[in-house]
Amino acid sequence: MPNSPQLSRWKSPFIPVHLCFLAVFLFSAFLTVHEAFELKNNYEQRQRAQLSDVQKNLDSQFQESLDELLYYQQMLNYALTHPLDSDHARETVARFQQLRQQNPWQLQLSSPRSMPINGVGDSWLTRDPLLSRDDTHIDHELRAALEFSFILQFGDTKQDFHSRFWYISRAGFYISSRPPQNAQELEESYATMIQRPYFRDQDPHNPLHARLRWTEGYQGLFDEGLMMTVSTPIISEGYWYGVLSMDFTQSRIHALLASARNSSLQGKMVLLDRSLHEITRLTAPNDQPLTAEQKALLEQQILQSPAGVSRLGTQFITWSKLRNVDAYIVNVQSLKQGFSQELGRVALFMVGMWLVFVLLLVAAHQVIFRLVRRLNDMSAKLVWRANYDGLTRLLNRSDFFEQFDALAARGQQQQTPLAVIQLDIDHFKKVNDTWGHQAGDQAIIRVASVISHTLRKYDVAGRVGGEEFCIVLPETTLAEAQAVAERIRVRLEAKTILVNASTTFGITLSAGVSGSEEQGDYEAESLQASADSRLYLAKTGGRNRVCAAN
Repeated sequence: MPNSPQLSRWKSPFIPVHLCFLAVFLFSAFLTVHEAFELKNNYEQRQRAQLSDVQKNLDSQFQESLDELLYYQQMLNYALTHPLDSDHARETVARFQQLRQQNPWQLQLSSPRSMPINGVGDSWLTRDPLLSRDDTHIDHELRAALEFSFILQFGDTKQDFHSRFWYISRAGFYISSRPPQNAQELEESYATMIQRPYFRDQDPHNPLHARLRWTEGYQGLFDEGLMMTVSTPIISEGYWYGVLSMDFTQSRIHALLASARNSSLQGKMVLLDRSLHEITRLTAPNDQPLTAEQKALLEQQILQSPAGVSRLGTQFITWSKLRNVDAYIVNVQSLKQGFSQELGRVALFMVGMWLVFVLLLVAAHQVIFRLVRRLNDMSAKLVWRANYDGLTRLLNRSDFFEQFDALAARGQQQQTPLAVIQLDIDHFKKVNDTWGHQAGDQAIIRVASVISHTLRKYDVAGRVGGEEFCIVLPETTLAEAQAVAERIRVRLEAKTILVNASTTFGITLSAGVSGSEEQGDYEAESLQASADSRLYLAKTGGRNRVCAAN
């Protein structure tokens, strides 16, 4: 049986070519993707490292202010347990007793070494149960506040990172590095401060009480703009006196962020408070705003992890929580900004080179494919010419008998019948002599055509001589083979061959048929010889007939 079409396709010489080029393409794509992932990981690590540098710069500056805050806290606690006994201290206590009923009041010593103590009257304190002017503690607190004011005057509000430093007392007074300008501002400031979270949350009975507590961003009372405040409680011998607070304005945080920003961080940089409200931002060219869905997803990720990276659409985002501030630093970089960096340019170059390689690979594939196709066509022609007769397009003698032997062996193995038909054109020499060799060739072609159209796909036919043909019919009895031969004879007899526009002629054939069942033999030579002898009988018996018996 002939090979199936699917098996023939797998034996095609083009399959190895396609597979080789496919393997090269896949390998190059794998290497490119691998390098792309390496570049991506390197990019993420660099973004994290650069953001970490910004974070360290911010934390370092905030730490200086926090160290100062904690130093003053220790100083006040020491002053409360070791009250100052001096003329200025006694004068402060005496002046307070004179002013405590006034609303508001300001206690300013004649000494230039102190800052004013600003307060409200006794009756004012009844407005808020959190306030208390306890006479058993007020003297010590005033003496400690006086010492605080002596040191506070050495601060420089223009040079310090924090914009304002406060001591806010539950006893109805406060000291500020930026004293109030008038009585109205004094009272408004105190009334506002004691309502702020940085004061009320530091009540030791409040679960939000902490050693250092940061507020969310809020608007200052006197046109300071957006700011954050950190506070620490003053507690001595179990009594809560008040809080020390520091204000950090948006403008100063923005200036610090701008100076700390790494030049490699090309994207937008944002500082968020603990509730993820924006404190300040540094913009960059080609910024792309996040959608509401992207913002919600980013906020969820930030709250889940103190530091990380995320990709939202074409935006690459890194964030980290500050160590010394209850806030987050976030960098948002667009795809275009990323490609403007060194690693982005390397990635574009790598992708470009891979595309060029793929184009060259496709071109090489086409060249080799066409070359293989031409060689395959040439090989097929040579194989065809070696196995087939060029005139009739049937098998030639050598290939026919090779397939004959194979069919005979298979028939013997499977014990199925095998039949042979030997054909010969009647008076072929007369055709050549009368009409010429060209007409003889036409006669041979006509016989081959009738044979081809009569046989089954798995039957084998060949030209074994000048005008002689032989047919092998597997799985066919002698009677069935005789019927096939008769059909061929009848069809050929019914056709005419055109010599020229006005002349035609007809041809006939004689055939001998033999079968393996009749002969009891599967030998190709024996079956062909038997069919040939019966062909001779058909010719001697008058031609144009089929003979299937001796």
